[in-house]
Amino acid sequence: MAEPIVTIENVSLKYKKTVLTDVTISAGKGDVIGLLGLNGSGKSTLLSAIAGLRRTSKGTIKVGGKAGFVTQENALIDELTAMDNLKMWTPLSKAEILKELTDTELSILKVNEFIDLKVKRMSGGMKKRLAIASVLLSKPDILLMDEPLAALDIPAKNDIINFIDSFRAKGGTVFIASHSEEMFKHCSKIYLLKNGVSTLLPAGTPPAEALG
Repeated sequence: MAEPIVTIENVSLKYKKTVLTDVTISAGKGDVIGLLGLNGSGKSTLLSAIAGLRRTSKGTIKVGGKAGFVTQENALIDELTAMDNLKMWTPLSKAEILKELTDTELSILKVNEFIDLKVKRMSGGMKKRLAIASVLLSKPDILLMDEPLAALDIPAKNDIINFIDSFRAKGGTVFIASHSEEMFKHCSKIYLLKNGVSTLLPAGTPPAEALG
C-alpha cells in the first residue's frame, strides 16, 4: 500500500471556539478528497491547518510534500494585471510564466487569454483561474481548494474541473471543501464533517443525503 502523502490523526482545532474535535483523514498521491459539511463545520479551518496556517489543539497533521492553498476569497490585487499578480508569487520571469501557462497543464485554465487584464475587470471565473495558477506556479504536490466552483459559470467550472482531473492524473493530491454535487463526482473519497467529527462516506452516498 502506498505511503499517504497527508495524514490527519485525531485532530482537534479551535478557531474562536472549538470547531473540530476528532478528525482523521488519509490521502495518497492521486487522491481527490472531498470535505462536505454545513457552514461552520470546519472545512475551511481544516484546509488552513493542512496548509500550516493554523495549529491543532490536539492530534497531528503530517504533510509529505509542498501544499498550495487556493482560498475562497482569491488573494489577488484588483489594480494589478493577471501577469503582475502572478509575478508576486514566483521568481520566474515573464517569459517563463507565459511558458508555464501555455506548455503545461496550466494551459487548461486559459489564463494567458487575459494575461494583461486588471483583476478589477475580470469575471469571477477569471479570478478563480488566476488564483489557481498563482498557487500552481510554485509546483505544489498537494492542492487545497476552498469552494472552487462557487458563483462560477459553466465554462469556468468545466475548466477548473478539467484542471483538477489533470492534476490528479499526474499524481497530485487535492483537498476540496465544497457544497457542489458536481464537484463531489470527481472525488475519490468524501469525508463528512459534522459536530466536529469526520466520517468517511460510503462510495455512492449522495452528499445531500449525508448532510441530512
